[in-house]
Amino acid sequence: MILATQLIALTTLALVPSLVSAGMFPKDSLVKPLDAKTFKQAMKANQTSLVAFVAPWCGHCQKMVPEYSKAALGLYPLIPAYAVNCHAEKNKRLCADQGVQGFPTVKLFPRGNTLAPMLYDSERTASGFWYFATRRVPKAYEKFYSVDDIPGWVSKNTNKHRALLLTKDKKVPLLWQVLANKYSDTNLAFASHRDRKGKSSAKMGLEDTKEAKVLLYPMGSTTPIRYTGILKHDSLNKFFDSVLDGTADLTQIIEEAESEEFVPDPEELEIERKQEAQKIALMHGGYTDLIDFEKAMLEGGADYHDVHGYGGMMGSIPEHMKKKTAKEPEPPLDKPETPSISVGDAPITGHPPTASPDIKAPSDADQVPLGQHGAQATGTSRDEL
Repeated sequence: MILATQLIALTTLALVPSLVSAGMFPKDSLVKPLDAKTFKQAMKANQTSLVAFVAPWCGHCQKMVPEYSKAALGLYPLIPAYAVNCHAEKNKRLCADQGVQGFPTVKLFPRGNTLAPMLYDSERTASGFWYFATRRVPKAYEKFYSVDDIPGWVSKNTNKHRALLLTKDKKVPLLWQVLANKYSDTNLAFASHRDRKGKSSAKMGLEDTKEAKVLLYPMGSTTPIRYTGILKHDSLNKFFDSVLDGTADLTQIIEEAESEEFVPDPEELEIERKQEAQKIALMHGGYTDLIDFEKAMLEGGADYHDVHGYGGMMGSIPEHMKKKTAKEPEPPLDKPETPSISVGDAPITGHPPTASPDIKAPSDADQVPLGQHGAQATGTSRDEL
């Protein structure tokens, strides 16, 4: 005879997978669920991505969800973060093919199907995931320390389109790394040169400003065309796709890119606010309880995004691309209003990326082997929350 408490436990266990799988990640999480079909589609994208293989009954997976979600936020929109529910019958073959033997299992796919995945075996923290992903984007570009080295690269690769980035940054921006990786197997070659004070720009016949510049050398030509559109992930993707498509005239493509109006999407703005909160936390060593995030954001100034841009963007927003909006009336003097800025979820904790994070590999007790979840309802499993 089954006791009432045993019946309740069995009933609860039967409901756990359906309930948790439906809400394992928060609604506002940027972690995208994959099944066997969409996994194949994601791998065809030829990009770096993180994939977590999880099971909804797994306590360690549930504990990882907030950290993995924060990492997804920090990586957006450059490196997508995915999750596969290995408890679902339709995904069990996929998880077996990926060698999943315990939960959670997190893998980095450097370049879709073309490069072997890398197992993440360190501490499951947001900063750990973030560092692991951003430092393992395959190098698919040339980096020139001298402006005099650029003409040789241009002449040597006339059988391809060539995209050159002039940037004041010491390191090649992650956005440019991601784009170079994505288009690595196409007729589009990428290169970068540090133009710290604008002197290289002047030598190449451009204005000697410090702003980032993208030059496109069409296939068969050594004369560059200046890209004057928004230096943003989706905008540059659209531009390079059009160049490779070859169905439109390059002059027309450039004009279309230049005429694009920057219209911030409310959802994108909210994502950006959360990302900035994370960056502030990193700069303060992760001591989030010592930071007034709203005050820090407000003190950033009304032109904060005009200076720093938005997520997945290099540099500022060109003046001619900003949406013209009517000036709002001033609030009454006797009823001053205080701006309210939402900073979203708790930020990533950790230290600035000056050195590799001090992380340790999880022990066997931190991962649930396949098939060991039945004891959770009785409170005897090491997988308990």
